Amino acid sequence: MLTHIKAGLLILLTLLLVGCGFQLRGGENLAPELKEIALTGDDKSQFYRIVAARLERAGATLVPATSTTPVLSIASLGQSNTVASVNSRADALEYAMRFGTRFTLTMPDEPVQVFNVTFNRSFLDKSSQALASSREQAQLRQQMEFEAAEQIVRHLNRLTF
Repeated sequence: MLTHIKAGLLILLTLLLVGCGFQLRGGENLAPELKEIALTGDDKSQFYRIVAARLERAGATLVPATSTTPVLSIASLGQSNTVASVNSRADALEYAMRFGTRFTLTMPDEPVQVFNVTFNRSFLDKSSQALASSREQAQLRQQMEFEAAEQIVRHLNRLTF
């Protein structure tokens, strides 16, 4: 009897969440105009493959570019490092890593829309542990590729035509 009440409350709670428009993050649906989209960029890069996979997960079908299909053009992910903090001997202790990319959406009979995605992350300079520091930077870059792909799809999800 108690399990039936728990199950009923769980179903009721689920219906309330769905009814108010709640969606889990990453469950975006693209606009109907973007269900078939052409993706251009460096198709050999890891970032391109991540964006393509994220678009397909959001419900888009990747097609060759034609005059009637929307075209999403992505640039490569850029990275720059700046010193964020120094010690008393003016040695760098922490760096701020800035990531960014630009993407454009070309819709038939619409002006080209240009978007920028940028974000910052920090990491410690471990000069005595150079291998660990380079691994940390590589891991940060991989995480930022996934984050940039997520932001691109979120931008596309918010567009109305």
